[in-house]
Amino acid sequence: MGSNTIDAIKGLMEDTSWDKAPSLEPVPGVKISIIGNGHNASLCYIVIQPGAVVDWHSHPHEQMGTLVSGKGELSSGGRTVKATPGAAWRVPPNEEHKFVTTGEEPAVIIEAFSPPRVDYVLAAK
Repeated sequence: MGSNTIDAIKGLMEDTSWDKAPSLEPVPGVKISIIGNGHNASLCYIVIQPGAVVDWHSHPHEQMGTLVSGKGELSSGGRTVKATPGAAWRVPPNEEHKFVTTGEEPAVIIEAFSPPRVDYVLAAK
């Protein structure tokens, strides 16, 4: 077990960085790094390459995020929002949603999920 796993068992602070965090690529051009995972929430650093699409999906997690750089369109709840840096959102549990990168540079997003994304943790390397 790594030192962060041992720290988590002991209830101590854990630390990582975007480039060292466990990550997964659920669809081509989308990399999700798990930069925090606790008892009640997961925090992810997400990079979506130009032209990549996180197609319509839903999950039982409440999702809150902010676009750090790049551009995109977030569709959810019958609305589509043109996201630019600083845009923030909340998607309720089980609501169908989709994200499309619209710029020529990657969209970089930080998102929190509650309850934690156990599926991401199990799939991450």
